[in-house]
Amino acid sequence: MYGYPKIIQTRHDVEYLVGYLGSKWATQENVERGLKFLRGLRDNTHVYVADRPLEEGEQPDGDEPEFRVMQDEEGERHQYRLEENPRAPLFRLGFTVEEVDSLITTIEGAQ
Repeated sequence: MYGYPKIIQTRHDVEYLVGYLGSKWATQENVERGLKFLRGLRDNTHVYVADRPLEEGEQPDGDEPEFRVMQDEEGERHQYRLEENPRAPLFRLGFTVEEVDSLITTIEGAQ
């Protein structure tokens, strides 16, 4: 395989991508695309989970972004809590946030 990978589904694919992006053959457009992909992995590790319904006038248990209040079609208010998503692509690929930060730093340093 040469160039930017068409599909990135495994840790090996990400490692290949980083190797390619650090090479002299990577275009600036592909470097930006790869950095955007890696930052997306890093930044999308949390999800809002339904926590509990709120009574009228009741305040949430905390401030945003940790807690978010949404109102449904019937006018009922519900509190959502921000949690780490164990099924996030970053974790599915077998990386940690620190490892991806290191990869991003490596690519940025190669430019």
